[in-house]
Amino acid sequence: MKLSYLILIIGSFTACGNETLDGKKQQLNQLRAKIIELNHEIEELEADILQNDPGFRRLERQHILISTLEVYAQPFEHKFEVRASVASRKNVLISAEVSGRIENIYVSEGDQVRKGQRLITLDASVLQNSIEELKTDLDLATTVYQKRDRLWNQNIGSELQYLEAKNRMETLQRRLATTQTQLKQFRLVAPFNGVVDNIQAKLGEMALFGYPMLRILSVDAMHLEADVSEKYLGRLKKGDSVNFYFSSFDQELKSVITSIGHVINPQNRTFSVDVALPAGSILYKPNQIAILKIRDYYQTSALVVPSKLIQQDSQGDFIYAVDTVDNKLKAKKIHITTGKSYQSKTEVTAGIEAGMVLVDAGHREVTEGALVQIATRELL
Repeated sequence: MKLSYLILIIGSFTACGNETLDGKKQQLNQLRAKIIELNHEIEELEADILQNDPGFRRLERQHILISTLEVYAQPFEHKFEVRASVASRKNVLISAEVSGRIENIYVSEGDQVRKGQRLITLDASVLQNSIEELKTDLDLATTVYQKRDRLWNQNIGSELQYLEAKNRMETLQRRLATTQTQLKQFRLVAPFNGVVDNIQAKLGEMALFGYPMLRILSVDAMHLEADVSEKYLGRLKKGDSVNFYFSSFDQELKSVITSIGHVINPQNRTFSVDVALPAGSILYKPNQIAILKIRDYYQTSALVVPSKLIQQDSQGDFIYAVDTVDNKLKAKKIHITTGKSYQSKTEVTAGIEAGMVLVDAGHREVTEGALVQIATRELL
């Protein structure tokens, strides 16, 4: 009946050959609508029959349609995920070493600075005046000592006068050196190459000893810090490969473990792991959260199957393989021993061997000894 109806539709389509192009298009759309309607009716009938007779499709096919996959040895790894945060080994808050009025601020937030570059100066006019006085006193003391030294070499004058002149000169030299060192404390300079961040100092304010002035951090010293459960002790080592990603970046990067802590935190039973970050990137910010994927297991040659194929019964885990019996393909239940699972794949440590053909699509429909037919996925 359906076949006759389709022939009628096709015949009607052919008869329209002499009509106008618009008419043909309109008639084509009408025929397509009829085909869609017929397909819908067929689907409803099949669904109604299957509801009342679940074995209808199997009887119709006579064999269970399946797809297969072959087992072969391949590399297999297992990774676990752990949360980490960005930190910098060069992230310092520079504070005032002496009290004084803030005289100049030479940088702005975000500026790149070099080691030793001047950042902020405090008013050191009193100290500078003291240095000038010391230089004057030192010049006089040096002249007196030189004269006493010449006289002493000529056996003129007392030894005490000579020693007093020498002592005064050396004392003033040390006082001048100390005062010049103190003067450096009024000048804040960059301790390393980095970026200026969070300037708290304000021009003209009075800075007290220990007053926080600004922060400098180095983007070249960024790394990831993570706390890893103690159950992974012994599985990780320095130099192991690590994948990581940030939720704000649409990419996954690779790096290595640079250090592993030797102390267990008694509060959360974890040990620390540091992972290197690419140097020089301004995308990473201290305290930014990342996810680490750390490999804790690897086999160069393992038998791996899709995890979805593994089923369970009273005897444990099993899968279905394809077996040939009397020139017929049948499903065969095989109990297996499984290892670790990762990314929808499971390592099988016992029960199967390389070259074995497993039931893939259709594995939920087959039973032990059921006749099967290998087909494309479109027919399943």
